[in-house]
Amino acid sequence: PVSLVLDEDGTAVETEAFFRTLEEGTVLMALSKGQAWAASKTPGYQLSLSRKPPRRIDVACVTFDLYKTNPRDLGCLNVKATLYGTYSMSYDLRCYGAKRLVKEALRWMLFSMQATGHVLLGTSCYMQQLLDATEE
Repeated sequence: PVSLVLDEDGTAVETEAFFRTLEEGTVLMALSKGQAWAASKTPGYQLSLSRKPPRRIDVACVTFDLYKTNPRDLGCLNVKATLYGTYSMSYDLRCYGAKRLVKEALRWMLFSMQATGHVLLGTSCYMQQLLDATEE
């Protein structure tokens, strides 16, 4: 299990209501079981003109966004990876409602069965012609 805390003061983010009250750009820290948040080693205030936290080198940043476009959907997942703050790529995985998912699966299954039937019929006709040609 992973717990989320605010990077600046270690306040635990335990409820969705509290999460929704956070400002955009708030830095969160994910702690696994047994890990604890620790305060910054330097005393006093840390001021910075940039939005990024001080003394951090962004090698890779991966964000996961879970969202729903329709209440009946299973949900969608957007994964975005940024390397060195310059190169980024994202992938959007959409999982629609169970009914629509089953319909799509059945559609692809019927299509593959139909294609297999055509291949078998074509092969049998070709083999029949070969057998007839060898008998003559």
